[in-house]
Amino acid sequence: MTGTPPTARPAPAEVPEARSPSHQDRQRVRRSFVFGVANGGLLLLGDALIHPVLVLAVFVDRLTESRVLVGLVPALSVSLWFLPQAVAAALVEGRRSQLPWAAWGGIVRAAAIGLLAAIVLAGGLEADRQVLWAFFLCYALYNIAAGFAFVPLVELSARAIPADRRGFFFSQRNFWGALLALLAGLIVQWALASGDAGFAMLFATSFAVLALAAYTTLWMAERPVPAQPRSLRAWFENVPTVLARRSVRRFIVFRSFLALSAIADPFFIIYAQYRLGLPAETAGTYLALSAIARVASNPLWGWVVSRWGNRQLLQLTTVLRLLMPLLALTLGALVRWDRFLVLVNDVERFAFVSFALVFLAYGAALSAQMLANLTAVLDLAHPHERPTLVGVTNSVLGVVALVPMLGGLVVDRLGFDAVFVLAIVLALLALITSGLLASPRRVPR
Repeated sequence: MTGTPPTARPAPAEVPEARSPSHQDRQRVRRSFVFGVANGGLLLLGDALIHPVLVLAVFVDRLTESRVLVGLVPALSVSLWFLPQAVAAALVEGRRSQLPWAAWGGIVRAAAIGLLAAIVLAGGLEADRQVLWAFFLCYALYNIAAGFAFVPLVELSARAIPADRRGFFFSQRNFWGALLALLAGLIVQWALASGDAGFAMLFATSFAVLALAAYTTLWMAERPVPAQPRSLRAWFENVPTVLARRSVRRFIVFRSFLALSAIADPFFIIYAQYRLGLPAETAGTYLALSAIARVASNPLWGWVVSRWGNRQLLQLTTVLRLLMPLLALTLGALVRWDRFLVLVNDVERFAFVSFALVFLAYGAALSAQMLANLTAVLDLAHPHERPTLVGVTNSVLGVVALVPMLGGLVVDRLGFDAVFVLAIVLALLALITSGLLASPRRVPR
């Protein structure tokens, strides 16, 4: 379907004016670019310090023997981040200013982790059940606030940054975030080597970084847009129109399989500890390595998007996702093979170095996926429906993201190898459906 959906009000066309931008306009864009990149970098640093796969999975594993609860951590991090976005889109679409919504979302996000830090500092990890409940409540609030803030933050960025600079803007957010995540890896390695007290330090540091990120949001200057708010009823009536587009439906199918392929993510580091005998602080080293992979691969992914478009980038992301469980299965088989072990002098060192490939692939995949998710949705959206499309697609994916929580059941009943095989199958399905994605640079249909 082309043109403006019948239930949507027309928005001002995003056509550059004939006159050259004034000095004031250039200053506004420059300031928004700098603080927008700083905001992205700080958000990624704050999130890396409480990484759901490499930090929080270990934290929850200290508090409970339930693999289902360990699997719940990344499920919440994705699902509760996605699910509020339809409501956020309905509330912020057509608003004259997106800044207050984005800023308050960031403040609540930081406050949730600050509360968690205070609870862990006050009580330690001795009261396992109480700390576990407090953790899940605070982490749920953190992800709901982050997901809600994402919609106005994307729209704020689209209004503040000219269309011809958005790709570079988002890639710079990704690049500096990855560099700061490298720093996070060193902090995590040191903190986890300090024992249980290290978790409280990580939560407190993350709170400080996220609070600073909320502050940088206030310095982004959006271009004035006439207010065109719609009622919630009108917004929801427009949702079927958006979903009726074939390109949107295909993107959602592909992204659903890609999200499901993350079913094994929280168990890679647990597998490394219990099956390969690696220490807990290894998580910090792997976090740093994944950050290095994100930094190193970011220019490559930017070039891929510029040269071939988002579809090819998403396909490369899927291939990396496929490699992760394949590498884990292969290494697990090698360390149990007696004929191979006689060739290795230091099995633990071999396991540590070899398993690092899993997290190098993980970091490169995250870098590609973060860039492609933002630019792909913006490419699919008509200007007047950006918040709607971001909110609808991500909320649908939020429901799908709860399914990987069942990976804990698979591990409890069938073992680690079974969940890795399941992740391989789901990644293959994602790779197959990626062929249905819209060709790059085409007008959305």
